[in-house]
Amino acid sequence: MKYIVLVLLKFKVLFLLAQQLDNNGFENWENIGTPTEEPIDWSSTKTSDTPSLNGFAPQVIERSSDAHSGSYSAKLTNKNVPIVNIVANGLLTNGRVHASTNPENAYVFTDQTNDNWNQQFTNYPDSLTGWYKYSPQGNDIGEITVLIHSGSTQIPASNTSEWIAVAEKKFFSTNNSWSRFSVPFEYISSSNSPQYILCVISAGDSTLAIQNSELLIDDIELIYNLPTSIHLKKENSIEISRSYKQIQIRNLKSSGLEINMYDLQGKILLKETVSNSYSYQIDISSLKNGFYILKVKSSNEVTSYKFFR
Repeated sequence: MKYIVLVLLKFKVLFLLAQQLDNNGFENWENIGTPTEEPIDWSSTKTSDTPSLNGFAPQVIERSSDAHSGSYSAKLTNKNVPIVNIVANGLLTNGRVHASTNPENAYVFTDQTNDNWNQQFTNYPDSLTGWYKYSPQGNDIGEITVLIHSGSTQIPASNTSEWIAVAEKKFFSTNNSWSRFSVPFEYISSSNSPQYILCVISAGDSTLAIQNSELLIDDIELIYNLPTSIHLKKENSIEISRSYKQIQIRNLKSSGLEINMYDLQGKILLKETVSNSYSYQIDISSLKNGFYILKVKSSNEVTSYKFFR
């Protein structure tokens, strides 16, 4: 019983450390029934950093009772702006919108100076999932992009030196029933550590959005593939941790280890036998993007770890 409790506590700690986007099920809203109705911790063109344009911007975000789970989802709709004769993209972000009458000059950014417009983040998720419905007009394209970054950046950006990982899903065709999407994070830099996460969701194709395209989004989730172990005795002697370019195996009992790494087709990419080493590192920086399985076997334990590179 003591061993079971310890295992449960370990996985509870791992779960709590797995950061998620704030209000990722869109259950909590503010200014309900007004033009500035928005999910808490999220914003739109109505609350951009250009106050002179906010009053002219149409309401492109609404709380919808058509939800995948819970009570609400977020509904994004592209709407015309009569005065300047442009289409405002149905856009939702956990950062802040920089609005402009020229769509080419608009962008979304992490405002490091104000916690209302940023979400701090230090984890390395493997993939992004969520649920959506989409009703495009013409050849419009909806999209969700999640960027993990350090320092100051924006989407779109000409300088991506602060970018660490990106997950992106595009929605092309009409989908009237709730459908799940799943896309991997592509890790593009290891020179910096994660500081922020920036999510941008749009009902239309960036600067080419078409009026009345509509996207419903719900239950966004970041997926973390954590180690799973089969214990032959009541001791846990193997610990696995990962950075962007390296996996570290800690052998707490200092016994011999057999280490194998496979791709999802079962091809053996690494086979090593390590004797009496407390710590062992595997360089994964040269692996192609994809999922891999690491199996570590000691005299009393087998640990499997699935990860995305």
